[in-house]
Amino acid sequence: MSIPKNIMLFREKRASELRMVAKSLEKTIGGSINTSPILQAAKQLEDINFIPTLKDGTRDPNFWGYEIEDFIIPVETIKHIRPKGIKDVSITLNMKVIANSNEWLTLSDPLADLNFNVLIRGIGTESCYAGFHIDRHDMNLVSTEPHPIYHLQYMVNPLDSDDFNYGSVLHLDTPRIMHYPMDFILGMGFLTSNFYPTAFEVLLDDGIFTSLYKEYQERIWKPFAHTMANHWDFDKANIIWKPTSTLCPYLI
Repeated sequence: MSIPKNIMLFREKRASELRMVAKSLEKTIGGSINTSPILQAAKQLEDINFIPTLKDGTRDPNFWGYEIEDFIIPVETIKHIRPKGIKDVSITLNMKVIANSNEWLTLSDPLADLNFNVLIRGIGTESCYAGFHIDRHDMNLVSTEPHPIYHLQYMVNPLDSDDFNYGSVLHLDTPRIMHYPMDFILGMGFLTSNFYPTAFEVLLDDGIFTSLYKEYQERIWKPFAHTMANHWDFDKANIIWKPTSTLCPYLI
């Protein structure tokens, strides 16, 4: 199965954008960050033999996507951290995204698969963990619980350890919290704004990152938001809940 030339050009542009974001992160966070997982994802996009495959085995030359493994950023927001004594906190991101290039300029869902896994590790007298993931649910699967197509779930035991001490913590699969979809670029805005806000403010002063961040909001978040809004009839002129940043501080 060959990839059409126009799709490879599309993929090469996405790869170039990942490399630009890698440079922005290097400048913002400095020597403590290893961007090689981002660069590897860019190479994956440029591989003419790589066609992303969905969980059901579907392969389509119009698909594009990448995997990022073990990308680590430091955590700054530890003011109210528990247990006490934790000093060194970091985030490890493992993610996979598959998208359809034919939907990139439409108001349809551009993504075909998403798994955005975040592991938070804190080191004190011992290592402590927390985590969450943002997934795209396969709507062909039958579920007895509400399943927003894009949802966030917290993981009390993110390492899935059999001997994990739950203490007084009660863990359930629900709720699956409705969430907007994210690729890596949008994910960097989400993670830095929540866990490293100083870096997020610096990134917003980076013209290259800001330009890409806005474009990906347009391509990925806009279809999600417009589809939600289309559930009701409304007159845009009568919308008085402003500014939008009060609803979503990551919007720019």
